[in-house]
Amino acid sequence: VMNTKVLKTFLTICRVGSITKAAQLLYISQPALSRQIQDLEEELGCKLFDRSKRQLALTESGFLLQQRAQEILNLDERTKKELRENAGFLSGELRIGCVESSAVRFLADKFQAFRATYPQVQFELYSADGDDIRSALDHDRIDMGILLEPVEAAKYDAIDLPVADRWGIVVREDNPVASKTFADGQTISSLRVILPRRAIVRSEIKTWFSDLVKDENVVMYHNLPSLSLHFIGSGIGDALLCVEGAYSIRPSSGLRFVPLAPERLARHKFVRRKNHRLSKAGEIFWSQLRNPDR
Repeated sequence: VMNTKVLKTFLTICRVGSITKAAQLLYISQPALSRQIQDLEEELGCKLFDRSKRQLALTESGFLLQQRAQEILNLDERTKKELRENAGFLSGELRIGCVESSAVRFLADKFQAFRATYPQVQFELYSADGDDIRSALDHDRIDMGILLEPVEAAKYDAIDLPVADRWGIVVREDNPVASKTFADGQTISSLRVILPRRAIVRSEIKTWFSDLVKDENVVMYHNLPSLSLHFIGSGIGDALLCVEGAYSIRPSSGLRFVPLAPERLARHKFVRRKNHRLSKAGEIFWSQLRNPDR
């Protein structure tokens, strides 16, 4: 039966690209390691490596096992941690996704308060846009996530967070728009813009500006604002549309945030999959966010 030790051995070979090098790292003989892989291939009924080439290469089946093996080992480790929790020792790792916004500061405070009570619990922070966070939730790569509205939240349990960001544009300080108090649709229509890639956000933006911001004005789309700030600074685009928190958590010299007029606020939701039990630590963390006064 395929076991975790064999999977770890297989992944080591994938990582170093050589059975000989892997044998050295694992302190076993090269023939013994080759035998292990042959036994694994016989058990699975497929070839994992293409040995006809000069360099060791994964077959299509090998690529699939490489992906699944890592998932199995991660699940094995999480299960062991959760069993230790059930024995009365609260530890483990909480995997939480977060959009780039002022919610990061809110989350940092919650992390710090939680670890003050449960110092053995670790956090894995996954930074992404709403689409990627929902995908990570659906495929069990993260436990919970913070999403920026608008949100397709029907299949998630959600908590409204006391965090809101203004929408606006980031421009260079030498752009005439930088001296304005607000930026309206007419102002933005004359600029080369970088917009969020999320379809639901782009649809909402169209309702804000009607037909003022046309496709020919769009230079590119972004999933996270951070890298796009460089393109504004370099002059590739005139304005980056994002929430204020995405800019304020990493203000860049030579740039300025100008809020939209009329004001547009983006609120946040903390979500998890419905009918899905979290680890003990995860359930406690969720409960504390849902009932902050308890």
